[in-house]
Order: sequence, then C-alpha cells, then structure tokens
Amino acid sequence: MGLAPILGAFGSTAQLVGSVLAFLILLSLMVFVHEAGHFFLAKRSGVKVEEFGFGFPPRLWATRRGETEYSINAVPLGGFVRMLGEDDPTQPRSFARARKLWRFAILVAGSTMNFLLATVLFTGAFAVGWPTVTQSEVQVMTVMPGLPAEAAGLKAGDVVLTLAGQPVRGSRELRQLSEQNAGREVPLEVRRDNATVALKITPRATWPEGEGPLGVSIGDRPVKVEPVAYPLARALWRGVEQTFGVVAFTFYLPVLAFKGLLPWSVVRPVGPVGIYSIASQAAVETVQTGWWFPILSVAASLSAGLGLANLLPIPGLDGGRLLFILLEAVRGRRIDPQKEGMIHLVGLAVLFSLVIVITFADISAPVDVDWGLR
Repeated sequence: MGLAPILGAFGSTAQLVGSVLAFLILLSLMVFVHEAGHFFLAKRSGVKVEEFGFGFPPRLWATRRGETEYSINAVPLGGFVRMLGEDDPTQPRSFARARKLWRFAILVAGSTMNFLLATVLFTGAFAVGWPTVTQSEVQVMTVMPGLPAEAAGLKAGDVVLTLAGQPVRGSRELRQLSEQNAGREVPLEVRRDNATVALKITPRATWPEGEGPLGVSIGDRPVKVEPVAYPLARALWRGVEQTFGVVAFTFYLPVLAFKGLLPWSVVRPVGPVGIYSIASQAAVETVQTGWWFPILSVAASLSAGLGLANLLPIPGLDGGRLLFILLEAVRGRRIDPQKEGMIHLVGLAVLFSLVIVITFADISAPVDVDWGLR
C-alpha cells in the first residue's frame, strides 16, 4: 500500500473534523450570544432566570449561582434561557407577569445581540483584509453592427490591452481614451485566444446618449483579488453597513425571485445541514487561502440571519411572542396565557416540521459558495 492514500485519508479526516468543529463553534457562538441577550435583560428587569443552558439535554454538568442554574448539555446545537412562568402571569417575578416594555426588551435583546455580533465579525473581516479587486481587464461583451468597433475587427470576448498606445486597466480608462481620440485613427491592441492582435480603430466623434465612441458593450473582469485591510474606525463603519446590508438584502431576495432575477433555489432558507455545509466550506477556504474573510463573513451573515429569523412574527419564535405583546397593547388586555402557550407550541411543531423539509432540500441540493478569492 502506498503512502499517498494514507496521507489522503488523514487529510480527509482532518478536514472533516475541522468542518464539524467550525460548524459547532459558529452555531454555539451565535446561539450563546442570542441567549445571553435574553439572560442579561431578564436579570436586569428582575425576572427570575431558573436556568441558563448551553446545548440541549441530556445534561452533562450543572452548577448553581444564586437563584440560577448554569448547565452544559450533551447536544451542542443551541442553548436556552428558562425563565420563571413564561406563560403564567400568576407567579411573582415570572416573565409573563413583567411589564410589557420589559417583556418586549427581553425578547428583542436576543436578536439585538446577534446583530451586534454580526457587526463585530464583519468589522474583524474588514480589519484583517476584505477581498478587493486590485487588478482588472476590460472585456468586449458585444460588438454593435455598423460602428467603429466592427469596422476595426473587434470581436466579443476580446480583452482590450491598449488604446492609442496607452494601457487600458478598466472600462473607465477605455471610455476616457476613446473620447480623447474621437475622430482619429489610433492603434488598438487586444488579446484574443491567448494571442495579441493589433488593430486600428477610429472612435466616432459623436454618439447617441447611453452609447460610446467605439460601439461596444464592455465589462470589467477581475484579474487579481487581494485582501485589503481597513483602519479600525473605517472597518467598524463598514461592518455596520454590511450588517444592515445583509438584513436589507434578505428582505429583497424574494422580490428578486418573483421578478425572475434569481432562482428560488438560491432564495430558499437553509437548515442545520446547509449551515454545516457553508461553515465547512468557509473553514476550508480560510485554511487554503490564509484569509480570515470566509469564516468571519459567514459567521457574521449567519448571526445576522439568526437575529432576523427570530424576529419573524411566527408563533414559537421571539417575533411571535412580540406579536402577542403588541396585540395586548392594542386590545388593552392580554390573550389568555394558556391559549397563547398552546399557539406557541403548535408554532414550534410547525417550525420543526419545516426544518425537516429544509434539511431534505439541503441534502438533495447542497449549498455551494463561490468566494471569488482565486
């Protein structure tokens, strides 16, 4: 038996272990931060927190500090904060008995912490190096008939190298050079099928609005992508912008799908299997490229997504409980706690069923991420 299969097996095993660890760390961090938001606001409001659990039962270890029990559980796929009387307002210091404003703040605190974590992680990604196109080339996309480009012999797919003896590094430069040389014949060099082709072209002196002197449509094609580090203050600002951008784009995705600009397979939500796939790809990309961007940006996007998902007005989620608080404020009295609790229970059952369906979709159509770094 040769050595290569053995090394390959070790490499595959190490990659699998690294992928699983990346998934568990990311998911645990996001959930821990989310539950910590609930925990600290509940403590601040005087609501009794009976347990702050990391992971889900069965329980592995627990300790009591004051009136709260802190536990570590066997299933490391989440966490929870168990408050006294979440649906029972008859108990003193229960969540359900707290004032509407405090209940609202406790529920919102979880997602707020996720948005803050996303901002911190995006800030870190910009600070250590955000992928930026540092070199590009201009490619001819289409050639309009009867205009200077066609007369010169330009073809779709050509890469413009020089115009009038000047190097062309971007579409803006090509536009400026063609306007500067409008009405006179100048040399033009393009790369076609890995060969340099010398042409002559006479940019037209006048052209309709929305067109240019050459009569082509062009595009900038990235040639080199490098990590560009931002100063901390600038990175923080960009981190805030990126977090808001992720949230806004999430709302806009269904619109793009309805317009036919994106396939529904791209818009669909992902479950635990999809998150594992994305996290493992990010971990591998970070190891292979040495860039922290993939893992940091994925963690930030997932954290923002978790925060947004929990605010959806769906029974069983924080957003569903927020909806009942708003209804209570409008009606002037709360909905019967037992009925509310039953609605949330049904909502959770529906959500778990949806997770199963999404998991099948994640397995049948795995998520593939193009980082655009190489």
